[in-house]
Amino acid sequence: MAADRPLVFVDLDDTLFQTARKMPAGSPQILATLDALGQPNGFMSPVQQDLLDWLLASADVVPVTARSVEAYRRVRLPFSQGAICSHGGVMLDADGASDQCWQRRMSDALADVQTRLPILSEATLGIGEALGHSLRGWVVEDDGLRHYVVTKHNARDDAALASVLQQVQAQGLLEGMHVHSNGNNLAFLPDGLAKRLAVAEWLRRDAIQHGERPVLGFGDSISDLGFMSLCHLWATPARSQLADAVEGLLGD
Repeated sequence: MAADRPLVFVDLDDTLFQTARKMPAGSPQILATLDALGQPNGFMSPVQQDLLDWLLASADVVPVTARSVEAYRRVRLPFSQGAICSHGGVMLDADGASDQCWQRRMSDALADVQTRLPILSEATLGIGEALGHSLRGWVVEDDGLRHYVVTKHNARDDAALASVLQQVQAQGLLEGMHVHSNGNNLAFLPDGLAKRLAVAEWLRRDAIQHGERPVLGFGDSISDLGFMSLCHLWATPARSQLADAVEGLLGD
């Protein structure tokens, strides 16, 4: 990383790219990601492409994503400075290798939830079934370490997911956990796991190597504020969960 360049932490999904259904009909679609079968499933607009090109040319850019390492490797964008994956559970170096010091720290932090996470996932799916909702869910893990639970509605019914969350909370299943909820994405994260924790460690190491330099953060979710608040400046897409929350606070 170059000391005379800003450092940028950027969320990926719904910040730099999105699925085709979230884009205006007939608008240009620039390939950004592939699904597990190798088919295109994430796209940038020309403006997002220009933004990314500008960031990569002028700053050291570090993706900060909920994606597992496997899902991150399906992103077809030219990042070269490493990445933070799995909601902060994994730090990758510039060569794409997992940082073993961080891996050991996460292993210690998440040791007590390794058995609990798959049970929580099954319980969440069971609650959804009892409510008449069609859900899918799984535990995200990397390097043999379980990180968090994710649940989605098969018909992308955000209100249904909200009702599931309400019941999971009412049954007291989330003690020692925090929630990420944005659209058709409901995630339960152990308290020892957060993008903010990984970004804080990245910043600590960067300061030792480079001293202080401008740090910018980009993200679309309210939960992204955790890491964005560690930056000198932050920004969010105009049509995002975070932008809606800010507009709601300000009123008309």
